[in-house]
Amino acid sequence: MDESQSVIRAAMQIADAIARRDTDAIVALLAPGFLHRTPGRETRDADAFVSGIREIPGEIIFVRVGSLEVDLSNAGALVTGIQHAQVRIDGKDIDDRRAFVDWFVKHGGEWRIRVAVDLPAAQGVSAVSEGG
Repeated sequence: MDESQSVIRAAMQIADAIARRDTDAIVALLAPGFLHRTPGRETRDADAFVSGIREIPGEIIFVRVGSLEVDLSNAGALVTGIQHAQVRIDGKDIDDRRAFVDWFVKHGGEWRIRVAVDLPAAQGVSAVSEGG
């Protein structure tokens, strides 16, 4: 498996762990000093990020990542893609797709996510739709 494929595998493991709310697996995939950013919101550290996953309302149906692109450098790997998640709240399925930019670094010989940037749709453009 080449380095790009290893990074993609790590990104998919994170999505799978979020879908299962497996916070131990999530923590194991975070690099020291992890930060989560969303434009216009406060930066969250690893503890706040994991707490936020625990607090996602309803049932998580799935979390998938796609359209993944990886750019490798000596310093790490930049990953861009689309996250598609679906949750069920009070019997309604909520569908969410958003772009992301993640920075991975090697830690202990494994790719770990160091910075995650969540890019929700611009205000006035809905990225969330309800289905039944």
